[in-house]
Amino acid sequence: MSKKLEQLRRQGMTHEGFREGYDARDGLIRLGDMLRQAREASGLTQEMLANKIGMAQPAISRLESGFGPHGPEMDTVMRFVHGCEAELVVSVKTKSSSEQRQHDVAAMAFETSL
Repeated sequence: MSKKLEQLRRQGMTHEGFREGYDARDGLIRLGDMLRQAREASGLTQEMLANKIGMAQPAISRLESGFGPHGPEMDTVMRFVHGCEAELVVSVKTKSSSEQRQHDVAAMAFETSL
């Protein structure tokens, strides 16, 4: 992240609304990073994966960036992961908070299929 972008993020984090929005997107950004890592580990370019699973390359890019108006649908994520010859493993873990306990459904890991 650029120095200027990091400075803006830190300033934004002082505002509750920004913090909540950032936290909500954080799971999608982490998911996108995991998807990119799975694709790279499989030796595929975005274009190669897109052709393999019948998606457009820009759609692959959006999934990997974690950006877009909504998070990806689960069947789209599974299509992506299977195209990488990988397996999607989803877990739910409880987070402790002084105010409340929350579930983290963005905890996802990939295992290579044998």
